[in-house]
Amino acid sequence: MRVLGKLLAVVILLGAAYAVFAWTWGVPRVAEHPTLTDEESIARGRYLLVAGDCISCHTAPGAATLSGGFEVASPFGNIVAPNITPAKSGIAGMTSAQFYQIMAYGANSIWHPLYPAMPYTSFRLVTREDSDALHGYLMSLPPVENDVPPTSLMFPFNIRPGVFAWNLLFADRGTFVPDPAKDEAWNRGAYLVNGLGHCDACHTPRNMLMGEKSGEALKGGRQGAMIAPDITADGLIARGWTFDLLVSYFTTGNGPRASSFGEMAQVIRNTTSQLTPEDRAAMASYLFDGKSAPAAEPATDMTLDAAVGAGSDGKSLYLGNCALCHKATGEGIANTTPPLAGNSTVLQADGRNLVVVTADGLAASQMVPGTGVAALGPMPAFRSRLTLAEMTAVANYVRTTFGDGTVPELSEEEVKAILDGK
Repeated sequence: MRVLGKLLAVVILLGAAYAVFAWTWGVPRVAEHPTLTDEESIARGRYLLVAGDCISCHTAPGAATLSGGFEVASPFGNIVAPNITPAKSGIAGMTSAQFYQIMAYGANSIWHPLYPAMPYTSFRLVTREDSDALHGYLMSLPPVENDVPPTSLMFPFNIRPGVFAWNLLFADRGTFVPDPAKDEAWNRGAYLVNGLGHCDACHTPRNMLMGEKSGEALKGGRQGAMIAPDITADGLIARGWTFDLLVSYFTTGNGPRASSFGEMAQVIRNTTSQLTPEDRAAMASYLFDGKSAPAAEPATDMTLDAAVGAGSDGKSLYLGNCALCHKATGEGIANTTPPLAGNSTVLQADGRNLVVVTADGLAASQMVPGTGVAALGPMPAFRSRLTLAEMTAVANYVRTTFGDGTVPELSEEEVKAILDGK
């Protein structure tokens, strides 16, 4: 009985210590502010919702906007995004303080913290004023009842309070602090890229515990089979990006250096294309960080004879399978098929995205409304049409012929590892 009593006392003490830690550090209480209802605040909140790309994750295919149900894949199971309309099955009754605690700390309860698929590790930079405006806008929307299924991860990740231990390791605290050595545009870009835009969530590599690797912000992160590329100034410049090209890409999702697809196409459509020109320029200003990029050049000045004559085992494969859409010169078809010459995917050092796209193809990209850019056509999948040797040959031909001479050739072993999802 004495041993049992001591064990019970230890459990109680540990529970009390956890409660104090979770309450004071995990979910610190913040002041309550009245829900904003004025026109200016609602309009500001609407814009902040766009800047935060909330629609992409909180809207399941075919469901009402922001009614939840979208599943975010993780190594431990799928995480279901909640309904964030002011419905009973959504955020009805949530106060501005509770909303800010979720935005900044990922939790409003010491027993039910959110998983970091909700990018509170970035949203913690959002100011209380912006959080209140976003809360006011969400509360102004018509409620949409949609009972989304609960998230169910494998053990031990299904033990929600364990998230606080992860937060202690990988979640910083504190809001955005402008850098006095930088200008207003740079600081605005930093706020959008690192805070509301949460670009680090995809573009920063992660460790085994899914925390962002320290010191490697925006240097490229694995997203399923592909890599969200390095978008630091050095990474952008190395792949031929310029300030103007990047601003244009934020607007249309297409250009001589890249065409958006997958999740990035959603980001362009739902977020960056709807930002003000000043905010798109501010993001580019922050990402380039004052570094000079070479002047934009035409995608290619290669002649047909030069392209066809570029010796490679993959030449006939390219001409027979790819040239109809991408052209023998790699110039593509305007607003229909992206160029390969000078394309960021072709210039990616490890070739992963090029191999994956060639193997699995792409769905047609939707046009960005109001930009005048037509939708890109679908890319067929060649995984079942080409052998490993052929896939390697055509990838190397594209990289050699349409690259800049800096990307290395891929071996069959490297291509096989990529195709196997390694």
